[in-house]
Amino acid sequence: MCRVAASTRFVVVCSIALAVCTNMMGASAREEPITKKSDRTVSGVGVIDQVIVPGPEPVYRADGYTFRVSATTKVRFRDGLKALNEVGTNTLAEFDGVRIISGEIVATKVEFARLKLPKRTPGPTDLQWTTFPPGSKIDAYKGIGTAAMDLPEEDEGGWCGWYPLSQDAALQQRVRRVGLRVVPQYQRDLPDDDQAKIPFRFYVVEGTYRRSAIFCGNGLVLVPLVAVVRLTTDELLAAVLAEGVAGVMQQQAEDGRPYSVKDAANLALSANGGAVAMGVLVTEKLRTGRIWEHGRGRMALALMADAGFDPYQEPEAWRLLAPERLPKDLTKLKDPERSRYLRAFLAEQEAARTAATAPQKIGDAETSAPDAAAKQ
Repeated sequence: MCRVAASTRFVVVCSIALAVCTNMMGASAREEPITKKSDRTVSGVGVIDQVIVPGPEPVYRADGYTFRVSATTKVRFRDGLKALNEVGTNTLAEFDGVRIISGEIVATKVEFARLKLPKRTPGPTDLQWTTFPPGSKIDAYKGIGTAAMDLPEEDEGGWCGWYPLSQDAALQQRVRRVGLRVVPQYQRDLPDDDQAKIPFRFYVVEGTYRRSAIFCGNGLVLVPLVAVVRLTTDELLAAVLAEGVAGVMQQQAEDGRPYSVKDAANLALSANGGAVAMGVLVTEKLRTGRIWEHGRGRMALALMADAGFDPYQEPEAWRLLAPERLPKDLTKLKDPERSRYLRAFLAEQEAARTAATAPQKIGDAETSAPDAAAKQ
């Protein structure tokens, strides 16, 4: 990703600039508050990270949503894909659908495409370092080194700029252990020479006021020391690391999303297309935009649950990280917007599970909803 700090590298164009701009313009008009009734329409775009049910009416998970392709779904295939049996994890999905009482989304239309990723040559910056000399710094592009590295002063603390590494070996080991645990299984199973394999690395850094994960498109996830110290349990820490992993996956989805000449023409006609395409502003919107934040949150909930962590700890983690200083009485600490969204999303999922399994009367008998459906 492009750096936010001003530097001679400021003018480097992010490869995702056009993709993010186009997607944000469409998504911002489509996403609705989670508090709407359960049969509302839903839209999503992302890499499929789990095939929940295979077969002629498969169920996939992407963008933190679970969606079903039914017999009435309008399906389009791109970039060599021709049938549903070719769709699996590591496939890009863009869908619109309707949420039914079970909480599942039945897609009204969906487009599947292979990721079109730029060729990447593995290098030393892809490695997860477990030891490093005192005074080491980490740079998203140059890796880990000492003060002798050529690191422009103006890049210090920039988004994917460079940071001093914490010398606390125990904290570094804890972050590595929890971070690797929330990496999705399909990513772990990809062969090392697969272009879609993300070389996830996790580090604790100092010298920043931020209290959230700093994620870079090349798989680097940094967590500020202040956040690690405040998140005293592994489940709270997993929430922030899972969001960082989700952010990298969002980046990959946008970086590998195929675009047509028509897409480019539409962007060129947009009022801010030319300026946004310079990358940095787009990168900032990817990182901070509410729609992208909500998507990372949904994905993080799923990653936490997959790893055996309590997903309800994610909104709690952001509640604890929101203020610059924690009050003595934590009961007075209110939820920030992202915590409210996540709690509402979890509540909606729980309500859907309850509705799907609640007893329903059929004549004089009482049965659960799945049983009732089976008897019809």
